Amino acid sequence: MKEDQRLLLRAFDVLRDVSLFRFLDAEVLQSMLAECTPWHWEKTDTIDYRTGTQYCYIIVSGRLKVTQVDPNTGRSIALFLLKEGDLYDLFSLLDDKEHVSFPIALDPVTALRIPVKRMREWMCEYPKFNAMFLPYLGAKMRELESFSESVVFHDTLTRISNLILKHVLPKEVVKDEHYYPVSLINNLSHESLSELIGSVRSVVSTQMHKLKDEEIIISKRGHLAVKDLEKLMKKSDFFNE
Repeated sequence: MKEDQRLLLRAFDVLRDVSLFRFLDAEVLQSMLAECTPWHWEKTDTIDYRTGTQYCYIIVSGRLKVTQVDPNTGRSIALFLLKEGDLYDLFSLLDDKEHVSFPIALDPVTALRIPVKRMREWMCEYPKFNAMFLPYLGAKMRELESFSESVVFHDTLTRISNLILKHVLPKEVVKDEHYYPVSLINNLSHESLSELIGSVRSVVSTQMHKLKDEEIIISKRGHLAVKDLEKLMKKSDFFNE
């Protein structure tokens, strides 16, 4: 079996479990995937944002960090951390204008590429896909709303606590230790974590060390987990919601 065929089979298994595609009939999803071109980025690759007006990318595996950079200071913030099942570039797909951002592959990323025009046609041809697109768009808008609200109203400790809580998985037991694994951000550098909460690396590093010293989180070999979920919630705005 050719590599591209294996990728399409993998993509089918991945996408039928994500919100944007899960309600499509198997035949419809297979037909849509057959129109896509397999695409790959290596870790640390920066994607040319100008392609966003021509093509839409459906992420099959890996993570894509979409950043904005201040040209005067070089400081950057991450608008989105995209994962399997996510679309890039959602903004250009909506208004057909360039979205000046700097998408960076945090892992080797596998994606499916489809012309923007064809993606828009899918919304007309496949009502179930169209019905799930608005909730997906709404979720991304809420992410931006939550990010801007957090930057304005919360201190760094609250923001980093919120970020970790957002990605906590159900409790598991490993080597007789009880802890809560963290997904998606579990192995990110302090630099990347700072971009995700609108802070700077030095401040995030200080707060992460405090959480470790208080035995709220553990970090071994670059992998993050929560040791005391209740204490982490108290550091966040969880009890204020």
